[in-house]
Amino acid sequence: MQPTVVCLGEALALLPDVPTGEPAPVEARAAGAEVNVALGLAGAGIPVAWIGRLGDDALGAAVLSELERRGVDVGAVEIDPALPTGCYAKTVAIGPDGEPSSRMHYCRAGSAAAGMGPGFLARPAVRERFAAAAFVHVSGITAALSESCAELMDALLAAPRSGRAVFDVNWREQMWPSGDPRAVAGLAGLADVVLVGGDEARRVFGTDEPAALRRLLPAPELLVVKDGADRALAMTRDGSVVAQPALAVEVVEPVGAGDAFAAGLLTGLVRSEPIERCLRRGHLAAAAVLTVPGDSATPLPAATTDRLLDSTEREWADVRVSAAGLKEVTR
Repeated sequence: MQPTVVCLGEALALLPDVPTGEPAPVEARAAGAEVNVALGLAGAGIPVAWIGRLGDDALGAAVLSELERRGVDVGAVEIDPALPTGCYAKTVAIGPDGEPSSRMHYCRAGSAAAGMGPGFLARPAVRERFAAAAFVHVSGITAALSESCAELMDALLAAPRSGRAVFDVNWREQMWPSGDPRAVAGLAGLADVVLVGGDEARRVFGTDEPAALRRLLPAPELLVVKDGADRALAMTRDGSVVAQPALAVEVVEPVGAGDAFAAGLLTGLVRSEPIERCLRRGHLAAAAVLTVPGDSATPLPAATTDRLLDSTEREWADVRVSAAGLKEVTR
């Protein structure tokens, strides 16, 4: 079955401790922004491929195995015989605001993923999947990996396409030594659908005000701004704005929630659902990840999801999500 969505980007092996050497494969989990999105889509039943490069090592084998096991097409993945698979670990602590906060420790410099370049797009297996896909999902992280990866992103988003390009800004300050966000802003302007966090919007575009963002990004057909635990806004080219409040969640660990939101939103877009429903799917997917320590999670039960997608505004506002499950407040 050809994938409906293709996710291209960096895969990382998530380790249980700060990396000190190559661990046993069983200790590593598949992670990375586009990998998380691919796993979320596969969990929702959307045919999806992840495309990228892995090292010919135990970490790469562990990532590839998990992707295959969870239903992601990996037929276009390239294995590098020399460069390693990137990895990272995270430590979780309670921040000043009383909420869990994660600190990441990366080993990604010189990785197989950083070896991607424009020529990677010409591989037959890659071209085949791009030609069949209705959506291609990428993020600003890939452009920051290396000069050749930045060239790949320029080539991919500037090229004619049959499907729609979805670009998650994913601004990572530490990955851009110059601190100059213009490259990421330029890539966003070439996409069909753009996702950006409110804090990222202020840093990359200088504003998170919907009308101002729309003036700066006139070309994308849909612009989605995620305001963390508060709400998400979707703005179309004609200036209409749809807002959807986030769910109340007892957070276990925050990493991966933005990627889960993207997967939920994409699930709705693939199914041609109204934008309000797409945003709700994003919030539901993010809530599931926020209540687990990993970067991706099993989706909420389909029956629960369907009921909440069709709930009233008051019923939606009364939902509380925690590691123990979902609770609906009665008034």
